[in-house]
Amino acid sequence: MIQKSNRGAFNDFIHFLLMTLLSGAMIAICATSSLTANVLSQDGRIVGSLLFSLGMFVILAFEMKLFTGLIPKIPHTSPKSYWQLPVCLIGNLVGVFIVYLLVSQTYFASDIINAGSLLIANKLSLDNWALSSLCSGVLCGVLITLSVLSVDPSHKNGLSANVGVMFPRIVFVFCGFDHSIANMFYFYCLGELSWKVIGYISLTILGNIIGGIILPLVLKLRDNDPV
Repeated sequence: MIQKSNRGAFNDFIHFLLMTLLSGAMIAICATSSLTANVLSQDGRIVGSLLFSLGMFVILAFEMKLFTGLIPKIPHTSPKSYWQLPVCLIGNLVGVFIVYLLVSQTYFASDIINAGSLLIANKLSLDNWALSSLCSGVLCGVLITLSVLSVDPSHKNGLSANVGVMFPRIVFVFCGFDHSIANMFYFYCLGELSWKVIGYISLTILGNIIGGIILPLVLKLRDNDPV
């Protein structure tokens, strides 16, 4: 009986890990499509945000495990399950890297890598890059949480859940807010590692967490309010 229980727990872990890899891979594909739109189209920002949001919809539809998608669940997560956050983050980053390696061997690699490295290099060149990455990460976290948590309220109020899921993601991509997992694709394109890069990544992750947990905490306070 114990062996069956251990085997089931191991299988659950492997499934969780594979879903983190797939989610990271999907984010990298989204980033690739968004960069391609920017390279090929004059309206690249609009087209790229639409393409990116469609990929994010796939992540939700197949219940893949994305780091920023787990953040809104933190207030309702048992401390025993907190291990999922760092494991998910690492799995996502590996999934992104795998797709980056595949893209780097394609015929359009130079255009994508140049566009990705330029995008992140411009952000790193700002005088207030640290504050910018944190604030941009917070705004992205807020929008991702709105997307994740909009499904149930949409159904209850007779609204389209697709609109609630898609539009916050379109907005964050269009505005260029920093998403910790998507950014890793651009950092892989940049191909540099420095304390500034590590700081930017860390502050974006922190910003995503702060922005992603605000609404869930407010909703939890509301639900626990006896009034």
